[in-house]
Amino acid sequence: MINPKSLLMPLSTSGHVPERIKGSLSVAKFFKAHLEVLHAQISPSQFLPREIVGMPDTILQQLESAAGSYSKTESQKHQALFESLCAEMGVNVSEDATAEHPNAHWQEVNGLRSELVAERGKVADMIIIPQSKSGKPSSTFEAAIMRSGKPVLLVPRVMTEFKADRVTIAWNGSTEVARAVTHALPILKKAEEVILATSHSAAVIKPGLDELQAYLAIHGVNTSTTDFDSSSGPTGRAILDLAHQQKSDLIVMGAFTHRRVHEQIFGGVTQYMMGHSDLPILMMH
Repeated sequence: MINPKSLLMPLSTSGHVPERIKGSLSVAKFFKAHLEVLHAQISPSQFLPREIVGMPDTILQQLESAAGSYSKTESQKHQALFESLCAEMGVNVSEDATAEHPNAHWQEVNGLRSELVAERGKVADMIIIPQSKSGKPSSTFEAAIMRSGKPVLLVPRVMTEFKADRVTIAWNGSTEVARAVTHALPILKKAEEVILATSHSAAVIKPGLDELQAYLAIHGVNTSTTDFDSSSGPTGRAILDLAHQQKSDLIVMGAFTHRRVHEQIFGGVTQYMMGHSDLPILMMH
């Protein structure tokens, strides 16, 4: 239950780069936090198959050199864009994570993005993950959710402004959503309206909305309650429909609240949100 001061956002170059950078900078401004943009590159020597039969070492070296040069050029281009957008949005470029004003730092690293996020996410307050281009949970998202131990803010790829005046909490009584609510408290305290929602079929879950409402009241968060019908389609769609009806800016929910194997075979709310949500979602596992 801390106000996030250290944010991590891994950046790939698979499209919508300006939007993803602006979106993460907007989150940093909201929390007055330090943002580390992690640009991970795999060294050419890590992905070139040296066991190729008959390929001379000189050709492998040339391929490595060309790939390395391309990666460096792309990195410089995106770092320049990052610095330009920081200036445009009034965010200082700095490594000082203790500053009172929002700032951001570009971090160039070699290695597998998902592994780096799992590692570095452990020493960040929150990880910002843009929706994957495929609409399916990426290895980076799963590493952040399952291995960092920290909340993840899943944001639409084209989101350039973050706000949380109205928040919907999708409550199912799970351990995962309970963690998400606790980490969301700094946001909930500042929100103008907080809606607690559960499905018709979850009416008997414990603790229920009354207990959650009482808990949040202790922290000075006034809430309203409602429910939604998920019997005619995916639960994720019902949650999104409700959030739009309530004009919410943010959804708070648990991630992978069922057994992982079940999620992989049958899908689930987390996967639906990854592919369909046009609102940011604060998630915890």
